[in-house]
Amino acid sequence: MIGQILGSARLIIQILLVVAVVVLVYMWNPMNLFGGKATLKPTANMVSEIREIGEMITAEYYGEVLTSIDEVQIDFQQGPEINLQAEATFDKIQEEIDNLRDFHKLEVDQRLEIGDPDNKLKRRARTKTLVNKVGKSNILEKLNYLGDWENTSRMLFFNEVLSFIYLKQNEKEDVITEPLRENRLRKTLEKWFMDDSNTQWSTEAFTIDYFSSKLSDLPRGEAKKKLAMIGRGTVKAGFDFNDLQSHMYFLNEEVGELHIFGLAPKILNADINPWFIPEKGIPGFDLLTYNGKVNFKDSKKVKIYAIQKLKTNARTAGIIEQAELNGGQTISRLVNLLTEVEVKKVIFHHDEIIDLTKEIQEDHYISYEEAALFERTLEEELQKIDSLNEAQEDRYNNRQLAENKLSTMVQMLKQLQTNEFEDQNLNYNHFATFWYQISEDGLIDEKEWLMINKKGRDMLKDRTAALWTGMDTLLLQSQWNVGLYQLLSDSIAIGEYQPKTINWSEWEKRDLSIPVKNIALNLTDSIVSFDQFHHNKEFRDSLLHLISLEKYKPKEWENWISEKETIVLFGEKDSVTSLANDSSRFWLIDKREPNHIMQVNIPLEKLTFSSLLDIQYNLEIGNHIVFKSSDNLLEDIKQSKSSQASGLTESQLNNLEKHLIKLYTQHKAYHNRDFLTKANQWLSEKMESKSAIFEKFK
Repeated sequence: MIGQILGSARLIIQILLVVAVVVLVYMWNPMNLFGGKATLKPTANMVSEIREIGEMITAEYYGEVLTSIDEVQIDFQQGPEINLQAEATFDKIQEEIDNLRDFHKLEVDQRLEIGDPDNKLKRRARTKTLVNKVGKSNILEKLNYLGDWENTSRMLFFNEVLSFIYLKQNEKEDVITEPLRENRLRKTLEKWFMDDSNTQWSTEAFTIDYFSSKLSDLPRGEAKKKLAMIGRGTVKAGFDFNDLQSHMYFLNEEVGELHIFGLAPKILNADINPWFIPEKGIPGFDLLTYNGKVNFKDSKKVKIYAIQKLKTNARTAGIIEQAELNGGQTISRLVNLLTEVEVKKVIFHHDEIIDLTKEIQEDHYISYEEAALFERTLEEELQKIDSLNEAQEDRYNNRQLAENKLSTMVQMLKQLQTNEFEDQNLNYNHFATFWYQISEDGLIDEKEWLMINKKGRDMLKDRTAALWTGMDTLLLQSQWNVGLYQLLSDSIAIGEYQPKTINWSEWEKRDLSIPVKNIALNLTDSIVSFDQFHHNKEFRDSLLHLISLEKYKPKEWENWISEKETIVLFGEKDSVTSLANDSSRFWLIDKREPNHIMQVNIPLEKLTFSSLLDIQYNLEIGNHIVFKSSDNLLEDIKQSKSSQASGLTESQLNNLEKHLIKLYTQHKAYHNRDFLTKANQWLSEKMESKSAIFEKFK
């Protein structure tokens, strides 16, 4: 009896030792054998500590400004922008005049050869625009025919600049008022053409005259208002750490350098208090003059404008630069305390791509022009990254900087792709500008058709494209699919231009709905030559076959995988004989194992383009049959709709089959995990959810 007890005790001790060893090995987890653990990096800890600071003021500006209601009414602070726009308009008009002047330095024969090589102009028009000297009667016609006068005349301040030139040419002291009448416009341009000294132009004088004209245009009641005051206040600048992320800095411990990306000082506060220095009785506002016409609203406007001027003066005085200088010193001391690493130098990298992203995101909408500018900047940044990676000197640090720049770029791309693009139904993505350019003119010609084909073939080879989706090629393919499908769904015309020649009478009766281009008129024979658009069904079908049928959104996919009820399997014992139509689900049956039914509780439209599949009841895709409904399942399995009936290629349907099987296999693998994997994942999730720092980085 005692021997049995001792034998059992020995066995129990051995079991306990084995369990202890297993527990110790599991806790040690060599080489992450049992899965990764939730770890807290020092960088995340440091970032969270700095973010707790919120805003940090590193520079202050004290000043006073003189403000009047006149400034508010015409906004003198627009002066620099008006200077730039007016100068650009003047330069463009000057360019047109110079080109006309150069053209008339040529011999008549040369002018005719250049201006009318095909002899298309009528004799009178040719003489007026190409042969005769420049004068009041023909200068506008010459500018319109030989230059880009139509676009020039649409420039901002075009009328104001010409009015200003007219006043200076005629030595008049009037201010700029209304646009010149045609007769005066012709005289002004003629004088400008004859005199190339440009002595009449002065940007500063123009701006003064422009503001004077604005004042003179004010209603009488507004013009009579008089209100002026002095404002004294403070402007504070510094850093806002609320948006700081770990990818926004790189700490080079070896040389003690902290590189900061995308964090720049800004004006945090500007204010003019009622009392500037209370103890000395110095007020924030001093009223200089006013009349009875002003009211409380006018006073409020002047005070707001005074604060704006104070901020402008602070910027001019260099408050931002001083804030960065002081901020670098403060941040270095802060990092020293948090990391015990001596930071000798802080370098701010003001990446254009970060500033541009912030500017674009202000209205949560991305226009084509903004997107095109961003993508050009993106390419420039990639070239800089390549240069850093290829640099031979200080290779380690340069590569670290390149890595940070790349990480920042990926973050900016993620942010922008949450915004709407133009009037499209889809958010901004890698293909957005491409599809916009293709569809802008309402048709796809042969050149654009070739561009689409090339883009479809090469997109997975494009390293820039991979950045947009974080190397997720399935997401990239899905974005391409949705964009091309949307293009074809809009019933856009697809075809090619073909040359055609008809007589004038036929031309006048032509179908105006058919696009034409490259029109040439032969007046002698009354013949019109042009290129006419013809629809091409083969082009459309080929584009349809460029669509890979799978749809994919990472977050949706993850949710489907984690939900146990996403996919339900039925075996022989369930004896399913029919499938009721339900838009929220579909069924997948392997023809090789028809007694096993896979019910997918996801709308088919979320996984593919069901309208392209044209599934009324069922459709074969490879070795499987997709069912939307069935009254007699066994019979329908035997007589399922052939994949050829869909008009799609075998490759398209095979890819869709792989997509659906991938969903099933990942769902099965997730829910058939072993106990240790589940326990380790549960523990990691619990640790992560309890960490305040991790919560900030979700």
